[in-house]
Amino acid sequence: MKEYHTKIDINASQEKVWNVLTDLKSYSHWNPLVSSITGNLSEGGRIKTTIVPLQNTFEAVLLSFKENKEIVWKGNQIASFLLAGEHYYRLKESNENITTLEHGEYFTGILSVFISKKLLKKMEKAFVAHNIALKKRIENDK
Repeated sequence: MKEYHTKIDINASQEKVWNVLTDLKSYSHWNPLVSSITGNLSEGGRIKTTIVPLQNTFEAVLLSFKENKEIVWKGNQIASFLLAGEHYYRLKESNENITTLEHGEYFTGILSVFISKKLLKKMEKAFVAHNIALKKRIENDK
């Protein structure tokens, strides 16, 4: 399995971070990596996201949707036994005004062994940029 994980502290309540993460219509206003994200935010729901650097649209199914705590979705490339990515956001409140966002992805399937360390680092860097943009959006919107 290939994977990468990121983490950032955001000076806001867990509920405020959750509200921005789940406001799909606003992603393109603050996130330089996502031009659109649409779909049904509930377990078993389907979402569709367009990633700017890749100029590609991905579809995924929500595996977990726990209010103010966690969003996990899984997308396939062709078939899950070939290549699948499990993307997650996890929120942990340090105190009432600091929330830690854990954000990452696990790759599985036969083709995942061909994902290079260089590509993983590039993807991790993109997630860090996403996290920083989210932090700025939330902390500047007080």
